[in-house]
Amino acid sequence: MAAPAGRSRKRRNGAAAEGVHGSGGGAGNAAGDRARGPYARGVERRRALLEAVLRIVKREGVAAVTHRAVAAESEASLRATTYYFATKDDMIREAFRFFCEQSLEQIDATAAHYQDRAVGPGDAVAMIFENVLKEWDNPNTSWVAEFELILAIAREPAFAPEYRAFQERLDTGLKWTMERIGSTDPVRDARIVLAFLRGFELEQLSRPERKAWQRKMRSDLSHLVDSLLGLPEGG
Repeated sequence: MAAPAGRSRKRRNGAAAEGVHGSGGGAGNAAGDRARGPYARGVERRRALLEAVLRIVKREGVAAVTHRAVAAESEASLRATTYYFATKDDMIREAFRFFCEQSLEQIDATAAHYQDRAVGPGDAVAMIFENVLKEWDNPNTSWVAEFELILAIAREPAFAPEYRAFQERLDTGLKWTMERIGSTDPVRDARIVLAFLRGFELEQLSRPERKAWQRKMRSDLSHLVDSLLGLPEGG
Protein backbone atom coordinates (compact mmCIF):
# COMPACT_ATOMS: atom_id res chain seq x y z
CA MET A 1 0.00 0.00 0.00
CA ALA A 2 1.43 3.33 -0.97
CA ALA A 3 1.81 5.92 1.75
CA PRO A 4 4.43 8.56 2.55
CA ALA A 5 7.01 7.66 5.13
CA GLY A 6 7.63 9.52 8.37
CA ARG A 7 10.40 11.95 9.26
CA SER A 8 13.14 9.35 9.43
CA ARG A 9 13.51 5.81 8.24
CA LYS A 10 13.34 3.19 10.98
CA ARG A 11 14.41 -0.32 10.13
CA ARG A 12 12.84 -3.07 12.15
CA ASN A 13 15.29 -5.31 13.96
CA GLY A 14 15.74 -8.43 11.94
CA ALA A 15 13.49 -7.18 9.13
CA ALA A 16 16.00 -6.12 6.49
CA ALA A 17 15.41 -8.26 3.47
CA GLU A 18 18.92 -8.76 2.17
CA GLY A 19 20.82 -10.26 5.11
CA VAL A 20 22.35 -13.73 4.77
CA HIS A 21 21.12 -16.32 7.21
CA GLY A 22 19.52 -19.68 7.33
CA SER A 23 16.15 -20.83 8.61
CA GLY A 24 14.50 -17.41 8.30
CA GLY A 25 16.40 -15.82 11.16
CA GLY A 26 17.70 -12.26 11.56
CA ALA A 27 18.94 -10.19 8.67
CA GLY A 28 21.88 -8.05 7.66
CA ASN A 29 22.49 -4.33 7.56
CA ALA A 30 23.28 -1.72 4.94
CA ALA A 31 27.01 -2.15 5.30
CA GLY A 32 26.67 -5.90 4.86
CA ASP A 33 24.53 -5.38 1.78
CA ARG A 34 27.39 -3.45 0.19
CA ALA A 35 29.99 -6.08 1.09
CA ARG A 36 31.91 -7.82 -1.63
CA GLY A 37 32.97 -11.42 -2.05
CA PRO A 38 31.17 -14.56 -0.81
CA TYR A 39 28.93 -12.62 1.56
CA ALA A 40 27.70 -10.36 -1.22
CA ARG A 41 27.04 -13.37 -3.45
CA GLY A 42 25.03 -14.91 -0.63
CA VAL A 43 23.01 -11.72 -0.31
CA GLU A 44 22.17 -11.83 -4.00
CA ARG A 45 21.27 -15.51 -3.93
CA ARG A 46 18.93 -15.01 -1.01
CA ARG A 47 17.32 -12.01 -2.68
CA ALA A 48 16.79 -14.02 -5.86
CA LEU A 49 15.04 -16.73 -3.83
CA LEU A 50 12.75 -14.21 -2.14
CA GLU A 51 11.90 -12.61 -5.49
CA ALA A 52 11.03 -16.09 -6.76
CA VAL A 53 8.75 -16.65 -3.75
CA LEU A 54 6.88 -13.41 -4.52
CA ARG A 55 6.49 -14.35 -8.19
CA ILE A 56 4.99 -17.69 -7.18
CA VAL A 57 2.69 -16.02 -4.65
CA LYS A 58 1.52 -13.54 -7.29
CA ARG A 59 0.95 -16.20 -9.94
CA GLU A 60 -0.36 -19.15 -7.91
CA GLY A 61 -0.89 -18.07 -4.32
CA VAL A 62 0.86 -18.83 -1.05
CA ALA A 63 -0.17 -22.49 -1.10
CA ALA A 64 2.04 -23.05 -4.16
CA VAL A 65 5.23 -22.03 -2.34
CA THR A 66 7.48 -25.04 -1.74
CA HIS A 67 11.23 -25.49 -1.70
CA ARG A 68 11.10 -27.31 -5.04
CA ALA A 69 8.89 -24.66 -6.61
CA VAL A 70 11.16 -21.85 -5.46
CA ALA A 71 14.26 -23.71 -6.65
CA ALA A 72 12.71 -24.17 -10.09
CA GLU A 73 11.46 -20.57 -10.27
CA SER A 74 14.83 -19.11 -9.31
CA GLU A 75 16.90 -21.68 -11.26
CA ALA A 76 18.69 -22.53 -8.02
CA SER A 77 19.39 -25.87 -6.41
CA LEU A 78 17.01 -27.38 -3.89
CA ARG A 79 19.92 -27.38 -1.46
CA ALA A 80 20.18 -23.58 -1.77
CA THR A 81 16.54 -23.08 -0.79
CA THR A 82 16.85 -25.28 2.30
CA TYR A 83 20.12 -23.59 3.27
CA TYR A 84 18.47 -20.17 3.49
CA PHE A 85 14.99 -21.28 4.58
CA ALA A 86 14.48 -24.42 6.65
CA THR A 87 10.70 -24.54 6.18
CA LYS A 88 7.99 -23.25 3.89
CA ASP A 89 6.80 -20.95 6.65
CA ASP A 90 10.29 -19.46 6.86
CA MET A 91 10.18 -18.66 3.14
CA ILE A 92 6.76 -17.02 3.39
CA ARG A 93 7.67 -15.05 6.50
CA GLU A 94 10.90 -13.77 4.95
CA ALA A 95 9.13 -12.96 1.69
CA PHE A 96 6.67 -10.91 3.74
CA ARG A 97 9.57 -9.00 5.29
CA PHE A 98 11.23 -8.55 1.93
CA PHE A 99 8.01 -7.22 0.41
CA CYS A 100 7.58 -4.74 3.25
CA GLU A 101 11.19 -3.55 3.05
CA GLN A 102 10.96 -3.05 -0.71
CA SER A 103 7.74 -1.09 -0.39
CA LEU A 104 9.07 1.10 2.41
CA GLU A 105 12.27 1.85 0.48
CA GLN A 106 10.18 3.10 -2.45
CA ILE A 107 8.02 5.20 -0.13
CA ASP A 108 11.03 6.71 1.64
CA ALA A 109 12.67 7.62 -1.67
CA THR A 110 9.54 9.50 -2.74
CA ALA A 111 9.09 11.22 0.63
CA ALA A 112 12.68 12.47 0.57
CA HIS A 113 11.78 14.85 -2.26
CA TYR A 114 9.20 16.54 -0.03
CA GLN A 115 11.08 16.36 3.27
CA ASP A 116 12.34 19.91 3.72
CA ARG A 117 9.76 22.07 2.00
CA ALA A 118 6.19 23.14 2.54
CA VAL A 119 3.59 20.83 1.05
CA GLY A 120 -0.06 21.30 0.24
CA PRO A 121 -2.92 18.90 -0.52
CA GLY A 122 -1.86 18.60 -4.14
CA ASP A 123 1.67 17.63 -3.11
CA ALA A 124 0.31 14.96 -0.76
CA VAL A 125 -1.80 13.50 -3.55
CA ALA A 126 1.17 13.55 -5.94
CA MET A 127 3.40 11.84 -3.37
CA ILE A 128 0.90 9.08 -2.61
CA PHE A 129 0.12 8.56 -6.28
CA GLU A 130 3.81 8.33 -7.18
CA ASN A 131 4.16 5.52 -4.65
CA VAL A 132 1.16 3.73 -6.10
CA LEU A 133 2.76 3.77 -9.55
CA LYS A 134 6.05 2.47 -8.12
CA GLU A 135 4.21 -0.43 -6.48
CA TRP A 136 2.40 -1.22 -9.70
CA ASP A 137 5.60 -1.31 -11.74
CA ASN A 138 7.78 -3.24 -9.26
CA PRO A 139 7.24 -7.03 -9.24
CA ASN A 140 8.56 -7.14 -5.68
CA THR A 141 5.69 -4.95 -4.46
CA SER A 142 2.87 -6.50 -6.47
CA TRP A 143 -0.65 -5.77 -5.22
CA VAL A 144 -1.63 -9.37 -5.92
CA ALA A 145 1.25 -10.69 -3.83
CA GLU A 146 0.43 -8.29 -1.01
CA PHE A 147 -3.21 -9.35 -0.80
CA GLU A 148 -2.22 -13.00 -1.01
CA LEU A 149 0.18 -12.49 1.88
CA ILE A 150 -2.50 -10.69 3.90
CA LEU A 151 -4.85 -13.63 3.37
CA ALA A 152 -2.07 -15.91 4.59
CA ILE A 153 -2.22 -14.11 7.94
CA ALA A 154 -5.88 -15.06 8.30
CA ARG A 155 -4.88 -18.71 7.92
CA GLU A 156 -1.64 -18.51 9.89
CA PRO A 157 -1.56 -15.72 12.52
CA ALA A 158 2.16 -16.31 13.11
CA PHE A 159 2.79 -14.25 9.96
CA ALA A 160 1.05 -11.20 11.47
CA PRO A 161 3.98 -9.42 13.20
CA GLU A 162 5.76 -8.64 9.93
CA TYR A 163 2.71 -7.02 8.39
CA ARG A 164 1.75 -5.27 11.64
CA ALA A 165 5.10 -3.47 11.67
CA PHE A 166 4.58 -2.49 8.03
CA GLN A 167 1.09 -1.22 8.82
CA GLU A 168 2.44 0.91 11.67
CA ARG A 169 4.94 2.54 9.33
CA LEU A 170 2.21 3.31 6.81
CA ASP A 171 -0.03 4.77 9.52
CA THR A 172 2.79 6.92 10.88
CA GLY A 173 3.80 8.19 7.46
CA LEU A 174 0.28 9.10 6.41
CA LYS A 175 -0.44 10.72 9.78
CA TRP A 176 2.65 12.90 9.36
CA THR A 177 1.59 13.83 5.82
CA MET A 178 -1.95 14.72 6.89
CA GLU A 179 -0.56 16.87 9.72
CA ARG A 180 1.65 18.74 7.26
CA ILE A 181 -1.28 19.65 5.01
CA GLY A 182 -3.48 20.88 7.86
CA SER A 183 -5.62 17.96 9.00
CA THR A 184 -7.32 18.53 12.35
CA ASP A 185 -7.56 14.78 12.95
CA PRO A 186 -4.54 13.27 11.18
CA VAL A 187 -4.84 9.83 12.76
CA ARG A 188 -8.40 9.32 11.54
CA ASP A 189 -7.74 10.93 8.17
CA ALA A 190 -4.64 8.77 7.62
CA ARG A 191 -6.68 5.63 8.27
CA ILE A 192 -9.38 6.78 5.85
CA VAL A 193 -6.84 7.48 3.10
CA LEU A 194 -5.17 4.11 3.63
CA ALA A 195 -8.54 2.33 3.55
CA PHE A 196 -9.31 4.11 0.27
CA LEU A 197 -6.00 2.97 -1.24
CA ARG A 198 -6.57 -0.63 -0.20
CA GLY A 199 -10.11 -0.67 -1.53
CA PHE A 200 -9.15 0.94 -4.82
CA GLU A 201 -6.21 -1.40 -5.36
CA LEU A 202 -8.34 -4.46 -4.65
CA GLU A 203 -11.02 -3.25 -7.06
CA GLN A 204 -8.39 -2.49 -9.71
CA LEU A 205 -7.15 -6.07 -9.71
CA SER A 206 -10.35 -6.98 -11.53
CA ARG A 207 -10.09 -3.94 -13.84
CA PRO A 208 -6.61 -3.97 -15.36
CA GLU A 209 -7.04 -1.04 -17.80
CA ARG A 210 -4.06 0.92 -16.54
CA LYS A 211 -4.71 4.37 -17.99
CA ALA A 212 -8.30 4.34 -16.80
CA TRP A 213 -7.39 3.47 -13.22
CA GLN A 214 -4.60 6.02 -13.03
CA ARG A 215 -6.90 8.89 -13.94
CA LYS A 216 -9.69 7.70 -11.68
CA MET A 217 -7.50 6.97 -8.66
CA ARG A 218 -5.76 10.34 -8.76
CA SER A 219 -9.06 12.17 -9.18
CA ASP A 220 -10.78 10.23 -6.39
CA LEU A 221 -7.78 10.58 -4.07
CA SER A 222 -7.67 14.33 -4.64
CA HIS A 223 -11.38 14.58 -3.92
CA LEU A 224 -11.00 12.54 -0.73
CA VAL A 225 -8.08 14.61 0.61
CA ASP A 226 -9.88 17.88 -0.12
CA SER A 227 -13.01 16.58 1.59
CA LEU A 228 -11.11 15.48 4.70
CA LEU A 229 -9.55 18.94 4.96
CA GLY A 230 -12.88 20.70 4.37
CA LEU A 231 -11.62 22.31 1.17
CA PRO A 232 -13.52 22.94 -2.04
CA GLU A 233 -12.59 20.34 -4.63
CA GLY A 234 -9.27 21.20 -6.22
CA GLY A 235 -8.39 23.46 -3.28
